[in-house]
Amino acid sequence: MNLADLARVRDKDLAGEASAPEARTLMHAIMSEEREPVAATRPRPKVRRRLVAGFAALATATAVAVGTGLVGGPATSYANAAVSINKTDEYFSVSITDPTADRHRFEEAFRAVGLNVTVKMVPVAPNEVGTLIGPIVPGGFKWHGSIGTQGITPCSSVFCAKVWMPADFPGRVVFGVGRPAKPGEPYADDSAGDPNGEEALSGYTSHGKTVADVRAELNRRGLKAGYRLMWPHQDGGWFEEAVPGSRVKDDWTVAGTRFHSSDTVNLYVTPGKDAGRAPSPHPEPQWWDMPD
Repeated sequence: MNLADLARVRDKDLAGEASAPEARTLMHAIMSEEREPVAATRPRPKVRRRLVAGFAALATATAVAVGTGLVGGPATSYANAAVSINKTDEYFSVSITDPTADRHRFEEAFRAVGLNVTVKMVPVAPNEVGTLIGPIVPGGFKWHGSIGTQGITPCSSVFCAKVWMPADFPGRVVFGVGRPAKPGEPYADDSAGDPNGEEALSGYTSHGKTVADVRAELNRRGLKAGYRLMWPHQDGGWFEEAVPGSRVKDDWTVAGTRFHSSDTVNLYVTPGKDAGRAPSPHPEPQWWDMPD
């Protein structure tokens, strides 16, 4: 204790005759300080200053890293060479800058802002390379809030989107990032909507035409045909079944078309009266279920 740093007090202050803060401070310091015996002759340990300085620097660095993680929580923004994510009160803004990057770089960014997300690089058509596909919640989304994606234009990156997703959602969430499909490789399809009226062939309307007519147009363009029957549900809606061409009659009606790969177009066909009974619906493996 350095007495010179304390305020000057008078003898009567030490005797308790005054109650000034300076007196109380000095008295407390005198009464509470531990004192070593005067005759103590313990040798002082020799310490290497360089080693102490090294430990001090390490402790400081560790404290900063831990403090940021524990006190700050998830970041509100994060960016690396593949993607940048900004978190707002209502949504996450995602900009993809390198769709060819390793999927772990995308997962790194999502998790930095508090989202437990699995990312898969999935084959897509040329016009969808770099797009964010999903979010997909296997088993269905059952949580507060909403979940979805909306593209943003204009965009200075390869792809920009708003993602609505609760930051505390505990379930499995999968995103896809579109990569160029190899020749003939099936495209990842997250289109759960009704294909009725969709058209894959530029300048040609397949809706309402017979299977024979649409197949002839595909042959003319050097494309192959895939077939999916659209069976009605008893309680409304429909489900699809992938079938070989031998199961489809030429006079059945095409409801819509989608590209299956670079050289194949799927025909969504309404089964004719001679199609027989509808099979039991059974889920098909999807891209988000495939192993990495």
